Amino acid sequence: MNFRTKLLLLLLTIALLPLGLSFVAQRNLVGYYGNKLAEDTHTLINDNAVNLLHVLVDDYGRILSRDHAMARFALQAQAQAVRQAFIAPQPKHHTPIYLAGDFDHPFRQPADLSPSPLHLRRDQNGTLSPMSVSWNHQVFYLVTDTEPAAVTDQLQRLADMTGTYRSLQQIEPNLFLWQYTALTSGVHSSYPGKGGYPLDYDPRRRQWYQQAVTYGGTVQQVLTDVTTGSLILTLAQPVYDDEGELLGVTALDIDYRKLFTDWIIPSQWRGSTKSMIMRLNLDEIDPTRQLEILLTNRDNNVSRDWSLPLTPEYIDLTDPQLEPVAHDLLQGRSAVRKVDYAGEEVLFAYGVSTGDTPFPLVMVPYEQVIAPAARARQAVNRQITLGLSFSALLTLVAVLAAVLLALRHARRVTDPITQLATAAQQLTQGQFDTRVDIRTNDELQNLGEIFNGLGSRLAERDKLKQSLELAKEIQQQLLPRETPQCSNFDLIGVSRYCDETGGDYYDFIPLKEADSTTLGVMVGDVSGHGIGAALVMASARGMLHALINHHSGDLPGLAAEVNRQLCRSTDDSSFMTLFFGALDPEKRTFNWVSAGQAPVFLYRSQQIDEQIEVLQSSGIPMGIISSSEYEIEPTIHFNPGDILLIGTDGIWETHNFAGEMFGTKRLCDVLRQSADLPADKIAARVFAELDQFRGDRTVDDDLTLVLIKAINAIDSKQTF
Repeated sequence: MNFRTKLLLLLLTIALLPLGLSFVAQRNLVGYYGNKLAEDTHTLINDNAVNLLHVLVDDYGRILSRDHAMARFALQAQAQAVRQAFIAPQPKHHTPIYLAGDFDHPFRQPADLSPSPLHLRRDQNGTLSPMSVSWNHQVFYLVTDTEPAAVTDQLQRLADMTGTYRSLQQIEPNLFLWQYTALTSGVHSSYPGKGGYPLDYDPRRRQWYQQAVTYGGTVQQVLTDVTTGSLILTLAQPVYDDEGELLGVTALDIDYRKLFTDWIIPSQWRGSTKSMIMRLNLDEIDPTRQLEILLTNRDNNVSRDWSLPLTPEYIDLTDPQLEPVAHDLLQGRSAVRKVDYAGEEVLFAYGVSTGDTPFPLVMVPYEQVIAPAARARQAVNRQITLGLSFSALLTLVAVLAAVLLALRHARRVTDPITQLATAAQQLTQGQFDTRVDIRTNDELQNLGEIFNGLGSRLAERDKLKQSLELAKEIQQQLLPRETPQCSNFDLIGVSRYCDETGGDYYDFIPLKEADSTTLGVMVGDVSGHGIGAALVMASARGMLHALINHHSGDLPGLAAEVNRQLCRSTDDSSFMTLFFGALDPEKRTFNWVSAGQAPVFLYRSQQIDEQIEVLQSSGIPMGIISSSEYEIEPTIHFNPGDILLIGTDGIWETHNFAGEMFGTKRLCDVLRQSADLPADKIAARVFAELDQFRGDRTVDDDLTLVLIKAINAIDSKQTF
């Protein structure tokens, strides 16, 4: 606290103490009656809000049940029409039949095929765009082992279902996305007609088909559409002939957001209220994942603003604050409760939860609910302030007098200090030529002379910092900007440096060979870190890119040549471990050579015991002996679900505050526990575990990780 402020506070205390005591006495008397009025208003508003939320969730729960019943009715009508088509005499007329291949052929597709804003598909760039569909024709798809001649009669019978599908669409326009029927023979029809079926598609293996057959009645699922990311309600029902033999399963899909067009939140709560559609999973393994968030809406008025969470989200019912909420949901009761959630008081209003049927939940910040009461309190306070205006005027006069006295007597001391503070602020803004002129012939003048010498030294430090930032940007550009998309495999590479620059390196380089296209995978670690390691890393990367196309089929030769050039261009104090691999996506094989970059971890999904193999290598790090030779390691053959993890030693050599090392065993445990996740999620899980293990301790070494996960062909993406 500066001298001027201390003097000002002393004078203010002497002048304001008597006035303050009088002011407080008057304010307390008037404030008592104002607070009583505000509390009564608060109670009334709270009760009205609770009653309104009760009505809102109960009414919409009934609306949701009504819409589910309407969808079930439509499904039953659709199933009855399919059954009738097969028990009726064979139709004499021949309705045009369009197979899936006809829709994909420019000269055989229906004439009315046109883009539909209701049906979306991701293009090659990953952007959602309207699909071309036919509202006048179904599309027929035959499973690979189905002979067309054997199902001609079934195709003609299903062809007459177009009118039924169209009439059901009129019950609630734009409600049904798809209506489709799958027969036991392998015939599949869908309305409206569309193309783009995968070659190995078999509806009989789909969950909706198998569940309907297993339960023998109507089943429903709320699932995420892998194509659009939307939430889809699927209802399916088996169809039997007169003799009780299964004909197949008919089903329909509904964009779940269409069920919430009637959802309206009172205008006074919009903007701050969060509406959600929930599902109670009763997951006994992980109680924190029992209450799943299916959809959220922050606009609270428009159905298109219902959005699907990017990743699965849950409300933790094990939170002691939510214990009454959990009890209500398990008992199948709707309620409105005030709870402390996410650090603030919130009104939870929720509908009845029955089984896994979704139900509405509204969270209104309690502060928003009682805002009218707060405004009433503010109005009372304004009246109190007006009533005490005379006391405030006297207080202002006393404050002004104290300020003038403080300024007059303290300026001689505070002006040099103020000049130093202003100049220091200019230094923080980068004005390193700032100087002060203090001539008081005392300690303040000495301080000013010392201050004047700081600018040049700070300028030098700033230039060094800018150079490091530029080096960081350049080095980051040497790493792959994006992970290549590879058929039959899911890849990811991540690198984190402990300083602005580092010595870790990974890369993906397409290799053109005589009979195939393979993908080169590289992971390296230069000794040490910082600018020196970054320069060695950049040199090694340049050598790899220059030599790899001349040695794409000879990994040991490539390793030896890079080693020779690295030995010529670096001194004895720097060396580099480096992993070379060639991935053949079609053969699902991986050939590799390691120059001291070990161990490598191979997860086998089909093995029960010892699922992770730790692969070692005897190769000598590069940059030490120019004549070193390298041998190719045994070829790795991938099965779906297998994972190869290549990392630098900074991962398993991470230490916590107790000096304990993370180790390869923990890394293997993380890999094993997250093996079912996509590659990028596995990498994120590894780094999250490292961060948790390390705690607040600083990172000692660079961390680099490359994951290669074999996946099923149906789940693979476009090749690089």
